[in-house]
Amino acid sequence: MIEMTRLEIDIKRLLTRCELIAKDDPHKDWKLEKYILSLDDMINKLQALPSKPSKDTMMGYVKRVDFLKGVINAMKLTSPVERIVAAQSLSKNSVSTNNSSSTNITTQIHQKTIAKYNQELRAELFHTNKDANKDGLRQRLSSSNIQDDDLDAIVKYNRNIQEKIAENMLSMTSTMKEHALAASAIIKKDIGSLEMSDKLTDINAVKLKKESLKLEEHTHSKWRCWVWIMIAFVLVVFFNMILFMKVAKKKI
Repeated sequence: MIEMTRLEIDIKRLLTRCELIAKDDPHKDWKLEKYILSLDDMINKLQALPSKPSKDTMMGYVKRVDFLKGVINAMKLTSPVERIVAAQSLSKNSVSTNNSSSTNITTQIHQKTIAKYNQELRAELFHTNKDANKDGLRQRLSSSNIQDDDLDAIVKYNRNIQEKIAENMLSMTSTMKEHALAASAIIKKDIGSLEMSDKLTDINAVKLKKESLKLEEHTHSKWRCWVWIMIAFVLVVFFNMILFMKVAKKKI
C-alpha cells in the first residue's frame, strides 16, 4: 500500500471542506471557486509525482472536483430552468465515485441543489403569474402556457429525483439486509461453537469425575492390600515367637 503524500492529504482536506461549503450553501462563501481552482493545480501536481496514488483514486478526486465545478457553473446561471437542467446533468457525470462517503455527500449536495432551484423556479413562476394578472388577459394566457410547460418540466425532474431517491433507499435497504444476514450467520456460528464447547466441557467433566473415582478406588484397594500384608506379617512373627519360646523352654 502506497503511503499518502502530504500533497494528497491536503487535497483530501480541501475537497472535504469544499463539499461541506457546497452542501451548506455555495452562495454564502465566495472563496469556494478559488478553492476549486487551487484543487485543480494540486491534482495536476499530484499527477506529476512519481509516488502518485492509483488511477481509480485519481479519477475519484477528478470526478469530485468536476462535480463541484458543475455546482458553481449552475449557480452562475440566471434562469432557474437552466439551473435545474445544469444541476440535473451533474448526476450523469460526477455524482458516482468509488468512495462511499464522498458519494453520500455529493448525492446530498446534488439533491439539495435541485430542490433549491426548484423552489426558485416555483417562486419565479408565481411572481410571473401575479405580474401577468396586472398586464391583461393576453399576457395571462401566455404566462399560463409557459407556466404549464415549466410545471411539466418540474414534475418530470421531481419524478426523476424521487425515483433516484427510491433507488438509493432500496439499495441501502438491500445492503443493510445483506449485512444483517451476514451478522446473523456469524452470530449463529459463534453460538454453535459455544454450545459445542459447553458440550465438550460437560463430557470432559464427566470423564474426569469417572477417572477420579477409579483412581480413588484404586488407591483404597492398594491401601487395603498393604493392611492385609501387615496383618499377615505380624501374625507370622507372633507364631514364630511362640514356637521359639516353646523350643527354648524344652531345651532348658
